[in-house]
Amino acid sequence: MNFHSQVRKPTGVQGIIMARRMNRNHRGMMQWALDHIDASRITSILDVGCGGGGPMSQLSRKAPGAEFTGLDLSGDMLRMTCKVNSSRFKEGKLRTVRGSVSSLPFHAGSFDTVFACETTYFWPDLRENFRECRRVLAKGGRMILVQEAWDAPQWRERNKSWQKGFSMRFCSLEEYSSLLKEAGFAKVTITTEEEQGWFVMVAETEGN
Repeated sequence: MNFHSQVRKPTGVQGIIMARRMNRNHRGMMQWALDHIDASRITSILDVGCGGGGPMSQLSRKAPGAEFTGLDLSGDMLRMTCKVNSSRFKEGKLRTVRGSVSSLPFHAGSFDTVFACETTYFWPDLRENFRECRRVLAKGGRMILVQEAWDAPQWRERNKSWQKGFSMRFCSLEEYSSLLKEAGFAKVTITTEEEQGWFVMVAETEGN
């Protein structure tokens, strides 16, 4: 598996090295994002594309009583998530499941929060994948997206190089919001960090 494909689905020794790098590189963005997320409401959360488990580790400190489920295509990443979040795993507050956002292996209404950090660039069908995330949320649940890039004039040159190398898809903030509403979310709130190009998007279901 080449370097570029390791970003999409980290596997093996190279994948672990890549995941460690991503955990490190995303730490600052997650720290900023956590200032704009009300984690006190989280009791049962699905982390879609949990990768190396770094963002989950940071989020879990804000929601110490929550039960986490990590989902990823890569078994190596699921094992790494358990290692990075070993205390939570040993306490029985973390389980991992191998699977895809295209067909989440959970009953409807299983979680009060769905979290995705730096993963939607690779999702095969955003509208349908957001709809699937909506399906597994309970009434009043939220989907939280944290990302370091979106489609905007000031980021197009950078994004173009990433798209070429990593086959990533970038949407405008308006497009993300529209797709989430088409998927059944009632309200979308967006917070941006313009200098870095980061954003937090919170999509709420009816009942909040």
